[in-house]
Amino acid sequence: MEVGSISPSPSFDDAAQLNLSYGARAIGRHAPKQILVVEDDPEIRELVARTITRAGFQVDTAGDGEEAWNALCLTAYDLVITDHEMPRLTGLKLIERIRAISVEPPCILISCNLPGSASTLREILYPGALLAKPFSGVQLIERVFGLLLHGDFEER
Repeated sequence: MEVGSISPSPSFDDAAQLNLSYGARAIGRHAPKQILVVEDDPEIRELVARTITRAGFQVDTAGDGEEAWNALCLTAYDLVITDHEMPRLTGLKLIERIRAISVEPPCILISCNLPGSASTLREILYPGALLAKPFSGVQLIERVFGLLLHGDFEER
């Protein structure tokens, strides 16, 4: 996956400005929400993490699904954003592990090639969202806030 497939346009930097209209502080005034970003491509992982951090959230990262699972066993995250196609444990398998024990945290599955039908994936993800690559920073932040504010994200 090339970094260029996620629009590293000014919209990624502008996405952080959405916290002014949505209000990251309104979600949790006491402490920022903790988000786990799981992506095997280090450049994309950093780009997504930076966008989320600029929007006012605390971000941890993992390079694959197994590393993410270990992090989830140690930390209670408010949201997981995971790529699908990764070594050792895919994003979908990671979400299936999470859902086997809890409906929390909500998850965003990102991928160029979504595995299976959208309706089947939404059942596994619930609560959660699909985000197809390439995507903009604004799209990412909208889904993050949609899930954290409303518990689910409906396509408009």
